[in-house]
Amino acid sequence: MNEGQLSLLGSATVRDRVVVSDAFELLGTLPDESVDLVVTDPPYESLQLHRARGTTTRLTTNWFQTVPNARLPELFAAVHRVLRRDRHFYLFCDEATADVIKQQQGIGEERLPNGARRAKAGFVYWKEIVWAKTTLDGSKIRGGTGYHYRAASERILFFEKGKRALSDLGIPDVLLAPRSSVPGPAVKPNAVVRTLILQSTVPGELVVDPFAGTGVVGVEARAHERRFLLGDIDLAWLDPSLAGVAPPGVARTFRSEVDPSEPPDLEVLAEAPPEVRDAAEAAGWLDAGAPTPELHELLRIRPVEREAALRRSLRAPPSPEEPQLLQSWRAWALLGGRIS
Repeated sequence: MNEGQLSLLGSATVRDRVVVSDAFELLGTLPDESVDLVVTDPPYESLQLHRARGTTTRLTTNWFQTVPNARLPELFAAVHRVLRRDRHFYLFCDEATADVIKQQQGIGEERLPNGARRAKAGFVYWKEIVWAKTTLDGSKIRGGTGYHYRAASERILFFEKGKRALSDLGIPDVLLAPRSSVPGPAVKPNAVVRTLILQSTVPGELVVDPFAGTGVVGVEARAHERRFLLGDIDLAWLDPSLAGVAPPGVARTFRSEVDPSEPPDLEVLAEAPPEVRDAAEAAGWLDAGAPTPELHELLRIRPVEREAALRRSLRAPPSPEEPQLLQSWRAWALLGGRIS
C-alpha cells in the first residue's frame, strides 16, 4: 500500500478496497476531507482488563492486539482530518472506554444550545447510541459478561463534524440486534451497522473502517451502493464476499482442494480414534496423548462461543506434510462458514 494508491479514494470514480494496514497508517495516507463516514470498532484497552480478570472467556485466546488508551486522541485527530465537512463518525466501545474518551476529549457538562457538547478534536459529541444485544429471535435482551448486572449492551459514540441531518429522525437511540453469528472477534451485527450507514450517508459516498475485522462495514456499504475502504492488520476473518477487493491469500477467502471437515468435540480428543489423535497432536492440541496448554486454553471457552477461537487456532493453509484429517480441519477453519 502506498500513498499514491489511496490518494484516489476521494474520487467518486474509485470504488471499494480492502487493505492490510495499521489503522493509523491507513488514515495517514488519506487526503484531508476525503471521507464521508467513519464507522469503526477499535480493539480498546479495557479488553486487557477482562483478559486479566478472566471475566470473559471469549477473550482469553488473545485474538487481536489492543489500542492503548493513550493513542485514542491520535485516532480522533486523524478521523477528524480525513472527514469532509458535515459528516459523522461512529465509534463502538464499552462503558470504560467511553469514559476515557469523554475525559480525553474534554466532554463535560457544558452543552451547546442544540444540546451537543464540544470535543477537543474538533467534533461535536451528540450522545451514546446503545446496541442492546438480544436473543436470536429478538424476543428479549441477552445478558453478557460481568458480575453486577451482566453487560447486555455496547456503546456507539456519535460525533459530528459540521452539521448534517440524519436520514431518519425517527430512529431511536437504542438499537436492538442479536450478536452476530459470523466467526471472528467482536463482530458487530449487520443490522446495527446498516442503520448507521443509512442514517449518515447517501449512495456513492465513501465509508471507511480502519479496524475492519470481518468487514461488516464494507458488506453493508456495498449492499446499499456506498463506496468503502477497509483496513486491518489481520484480515483472517474477512467476509468471503469481499475477496474480490481484498489482497490475494486472505485466509477466509482461501480455497483449498482438501474437503473441509469440522473438528470433533475437544473434550473427547484424548479418547478419540487414532487418526483423530494423530491430527490433534499435529495441531498442537495433544502431546503423547495428553492435553497441551493450547488445548486447555480452548477448553476454557464455553462451547457455544468456541468456534471463532478454534478457527483461529487452525488458521493456516493445509500442508501436504500434515495428516489428511488436520488438512481438512484447516480447510474448514479457512472456509469461514459451517459445513452443511
